[in-house]
Amino acid sequence: MRSVVVLLLLAVPLLAADPPATVKVAAVQCPSDLGDTAFNTKKLTKLIKEAAKNGAKIVVLPETAVTGYLSQDLKTNWHLKGWPIEKQFQGKDPADFAETVDGKSVKHFAALAKELDIYLTIPFLEVEPAKKKGDEPRYFNTVCLANPKGEVVAHYRKLTPWPHPEKSWATAGDRGVQTCQTEYGKVGLGICFDIHTILEKYQNDELWALLYPIAWVDTEHPADWFLHKLPERVKPFKLHLIGANWSVDEKQDWRGYGFSEVISNEGKVVAAAKTLYGDEIVYAELPTARNKK
Repeated sequence: MRSVVVLLLLAVPLLAADPPATVKVAAVQCPSDLGDTAFNTKKLTKLIKEAAKNGAKIVVLPETAVTGYLSQDLKTNWHLKGWPIEKQFQGKDPADFAETVDGKSVKHFAALAKELDIYLTIPFLEVEPAKKKGDEPRYFNTVCLANPKGEVVAHYRKLTPWPHPEKSWATAGDRGVQTCQTEYGKVGLGICFDIHTILEKYQNDELWALLYPIAWVDTEHPADWFLHKLPERVKPFKLHLIGANWSVDEKQDWRGYGFSEVISNEGKVVAAAKTLYGDEIVYAELPTARNKK
């Protein structure tokens, strides 16, 4: 009699790996040239690759770093015909520089996020084309988030444009707050002037971290804001903040550039830029949501 041997294979499901206890993050501080997207993209790509090479898994760039926010001397600003503009500014039409969310720049940086296996913010001047004849295109101060698969997983439009320069071109965001659940914790997006109101908007989302592109301008020395007031603003909300501020190539007669920093969920500055000019990457090792206090 022929014996039949039956092999029973037990299918044991693979358990998901525990999330890491900490993650390295990077805030990239650098100047941008207004309207020179090709130059800005080349520079930012180099800095992002450097940050990833040094172990950063979340990389944050300054406000509208891809397209430029203002000229470094604060004399040239984006301007739409018929919109008000401060007398100090020479206007520059954004029509030839702004891009859609599915445009060249977002595709480039999303692909870079995939190549480097990182989460990456993509801050740029966004255009929403006119939807029907007779309408005008709308322009937004935007940041997208790309994940390590190269997918755009969050699309945020600045909810509260800074009136002084942005009244000449920016439409207030209409997409609300934007979050993404990462393996490190839930992150949200905000841009510069938003900080005065946006933390309350995120309260019910229990964020692990706010990814925060900045182009700060101040009448006083910015050290007080970045080293004291901003940490105090963040502390009650018990989230980390990764703040990437712009810089300039050489000393200017205005204040606000530099001081990029990472703030812990205890309201402490755990890493900060040491320079005001040129390029610098600020790194910090943050406890993930797994170890959230």
